[in-house]
Amino acid sequence: MELKDLALVSNGLLHGDSLEISEFSIDTRSVKEGDVYIAIKGNNFDGHDFIEEAENKKAKALIVNKVVRSNLPFVVVSNTLNFMEAIAAHNRSSFKGNVIGITGTNGKTTSKQIISNLLSQIHKTHKTEGNKNNHIGVPLSMLNMVNEYLSSVIEIGTSQVGEIKSLTSLVRPNIAAITNVSAGHLEGLRDTDSIAKEKGDILQFSDSEGVAVLPRDSSFFNSWINSTNAKKIVSFGFHKDSDFRVMSPTIDVVNNLTSFQLIHSGYREECSINGIGIHNSLNAAMGLAICSVLGLNITEVKGALRYVDFPERRLSIHKSIANSILIDDSYNSNPASMKTSIDVIDSMKNYTKICIFGEMKELAKDSRSLHLDAYQYAKDKVDYFYCLGEDWKDIRGFENKNFKMFSSHEELYESVKELINQNTVTLVKGSRSTRMDIVADKLKN
Repeated sequence: MELKDLALVSNGLLHGDSLEISEFSIDTRSVKEGDVYIAIKGNNFDGHDFIEEAENKKAKALIVNKVVRSNLPFVVVSNTLNFMEAIAAHNRSSFKGNVIGITGTNGKTTSKQIISNLLSQIHKTHKTEGNKNNHIGVPLSMLNMVNEYLSSVIEIGTSQVGEIKSLTSLVRPNIAAITNVSAGHLEGLRDTDSIAKEKGDILQFSDSEGVAVLPRDSSFFNSWINSTNAKKIVSFGFHKDSDFRVMSPTIDVVNNLTSFQLIHSGYREECSINGIGIHNSLNAAMGLAICSVLGLNITEVKGALRYVDFPERRLSIHKSIANSILIDDSYNSNPASMKTSIDVIDSMKNYTKICIFGEMKELAKDSRSLHLDAYQYAKDKVDYFYCLGEDWKDIRGFENKNFKMFSSHEELYESVKELINQNTVTLVKGSRSTRMDIVADKLKN
């Protein structure tokens, strides 16, 4: 697409010469040479203040909401976020390939990586970059959704009621998948019932040919199938009635693999996916189910599971001090993913198990009780439970010499490093804002 076409579609005004464009950025920290820089105005920042930085990083054009001084060509629009939505809607209307939309409390980004990796074995596949799944990230991801791709995999997130519905109307998936539902973003969504209803909005298709891919183990499965207008429903899970049933999952920490059997349509597939975590066998099953919906041969594409490039700091295995094992899961946290990570470390039977946990954020009034619940879940599975943050303080009344609370990352690190030897495995996890990555990086060898 050319810059003049962007101006035409968005009712903008081009200043300077038109040129061919393909890549976009809204953050000057990650602008690459040749990008079009879009100046977004937020509550606490104005992207127009960083135009000079974008120029210095060799952006080739600008999208702005006012006339600016620049040697680069630029398009002036009334609102740069509305500009992204207009171009995204235009690209979606022009797109001839399959569009897969993914939502869920946990596993959206991982599942997006799995699905795009599988489909890429057969044809060129567009996908959400990183975890850009909100009202800004989704349209941004769609700006380079063009017909050189035969499929597009778009991650759709939510933090408040109505967001999934709005983003789904923009993405218009013809295949929609839900990974799971559990407590998360409770500041914007009251409880798991409201989360499930919100996630279920992705299942309202814009035509009569939609396919819903759903977790059969979820307690919300029946309500989703009763509310969707999908032409076809495909299920995955451990449940015996799953169309794509996962059986006998095992974790191999040494080789960083999770292996499982997948039963579908009378066939039994032996599968292995890169990374540790039983939950990833479910994400893989969902990905393979989508491949089947698209007519791909599962036996031919399943080998790609071993080479999935997972997002950083999500159950990533590293060597730690004293030749021990570190599991860095510090990317983010909520009650369900906390229990998943505890299950992973619990499976490592021959090690002394140390959990280092920051707080789980955005849990509103239920935060303290959910932190206590996480401790109760872990206390008989791990040897040491070290944590950071006030939301853990209800645990203090329990008699456990191996539970400790800390007031700083440094204090926690100094204490835990004394426990570590070649027979220990250490898990580090917390919501992103707790910066548990600081501790994880200190522990990396």
